Amino acid sequence: MNNYVARTFDMDFVYLDILFCVVWMIVLFKQKHTLALCFGLFGALVVFLADDILWLRIQQTRFLDVPFNHDLFLVYFSFTYGMIEFSYVTVMFGTKSVKTGVLWTLFLYGGWMTTALISQHVGIDDRTIDIGRDMSNARIVQVAMVSGGYLLLLLLKYTWRPMKSLTFRRMFYLLIIGFLVHFGMEITLLASEIRPAEDYVHVLLFNSLLEFNTGIPILYILWTAFRSRKESGSSGQEEPQSSPLASG
Repeated sequence: MNNYVARTFDMDFVYLDILFCVVWMIVLFKQKHTLALCFGLFGALVVFLADDILWLRIQQTRFLDVPFNHDLFLVYFSFTYGMIEFSYVTVMFGTKSVKTGVLWTLFLYGGWMTTALISQHVGIDDRTIDIGRDMSNARIVQVAMVSGGYLLLLLLKYTWRPMKSLTFRRMFYLLIIGFLVHFGMEITLLASEIRPAEDYVHVLLFNSLLEFNTGIPILYILWTAFRSRKESGSSGQEEPQSSPLASG
């Protein structure tokens, strides 16, 4: 099993990736997904701190070969990844329509695939970027975080009123969302040959199943807290005598 996960692309990909992120944010704004935008900004910060501070500087498991400042590159890298993935799962938490969920997923996959494939066939800026991360000591941590996170959701189901409506079917749905959002990135990188094709089953399955699901439970808890507070406020304005705790 190859524990070194890498990707190689040129600056054209960076420009197109930023363009897609801008379009993504505009659509979120027009669709009034304010909370998703906020979660996206939060995600960008979290990813930057993990990538630049933890992996690059402290653990030294992040490797970069870029034609400009490393920190500036990681600002870009963290923002587009964090904004799109964190806001996507937030939208999916609240969607009540299968059609809406499918459309957002197609938007995500289509945008990423278009960005990656076009970048491989244009020659505006061919400066090359090589980035990778040593995952040899990370898998066991990811497995522990995913297991612990979903156990925490199960515990909160029985101890926190806003989470009482959480079902096992809903928990499985959360796991699928975490898989889908990261699988979209991995299949795009493999299809465009940005990600080396060696050991692709390991990359597709393990990366997709574990990578974003480490954070899905915490994000869902935060989303539930925000929604519960909003519903409590609305209930308090409309029915002053009602309980300040809304069921989840």
